[in-house]
Amino acid sequence: MSVTFSDGILWGKLVKSWATGKNYIDATAHVFSVPRDLKDLLDQCQSIGLTVTISRKFPNDHLGIAILQNSREVVGIRLPPRDLVLETEAALGQNEAAYPLPGFYEQFFGRPLPALSKDDQLQFHAARIGDYSIQHCG
Repeated sequence: MSVTFSDGILWGKLVKSWATGKNYIDATAHVFSVPRDLKDLLDQCQSIGLTVTISRKFPNDHLGIAILQNSREVVGIRLPPRDLVLETEAALGQNEAAYPLPGFYEQFFGRPLPALSKDDQLQFHAARIGDYSIQHCG
């Protein structure tokens, strides 16, 4: 079970928009409301040209969403799904094992952050927030 997006930076900008109440995709357009169900999430992604792929291992995988926002005063600990942790552990060390990183890391990896332009730093920030928000840490 996994969720992937056609554009990690665009996904990150949408997540940043929800988190701040500011539109990071188009400053002149409406502010995005935090989606309350999977259909709303998919509709918002479609409205900005973002393709979402939900890979389901079982028919009942990914039927809903839970969006959590912590504050500075609260420590948030996201637990990955138990079965994903165990599956990943079992696969590691085998020839076919893969622990893929999102493609945007290649775009920025190995370049010191201060060497990036302000725009590239903001692009990386958005992509990293988007990645953080959806990963199961398996």
